[in-house]
Amino acid sequence: MWSWFTFYLIVHLLGVLIAFGPNFAFPIMGSLLAKHPQHAAYAVEVIDTVEKRLTVPLAVIVPLSGTGLIYTAHIDLWHSEWLIISIVMYTAAFFFAITVQVPTASRLLHLLQSMPAGPPPGAAGPPPVAGAGGPPPEVAAMTKKLRLGGMYLTISVVVILVLMIWRPGNSIT
Repeated sequence: MWSWFTFYLIVHLLGVLIAFGPNFAFPIMGSLLAKHPQHAAYAVEVIDTVEKRLTVPLAVIVPLSGTGLIYTAHIDLWHSEWLIISIVMYTAAFFFAITVQVPTASRLLHLLQSMPAGPPPGAAGPPPVAGAGGPPPEVAAMTKKLRLGGMYLTISVVVILVLMIWRPGNSIT
């Protein structure tokens, strides 16, 4: 039967699945990128676009629909420690993503796109000079920062998901 609770639940679940599901593929893309660094700019552009056009906009809808769920289910927020912990973790992860991950990915993309293209595969010519033609050191630093930040965000999403499903100490079924 239709209710506002059902509406908020559907919006909340779809928001979580669509916003955060693709992010679990980013580490796989990163490992492929390590094998094929010539495609770095494209891969970073894909990740940056997914973050800006999918993850961030839907990450705003998730807490709004969650608030609707709390209200329509008459949940006593201050007696639901699992929910308070989840809200604090979500807020921290959201602001970390907005203030650190997204700007870092954008800077990395800009840096990669501004680098000169290397010689085509199999091109004849003198061997490259040691240290020349490789990515600048800030590329490695930004990549490491993004990887560690991605681990933090992934762990946060998983912990929040476990708390939302398990609801430790909650008598609501």
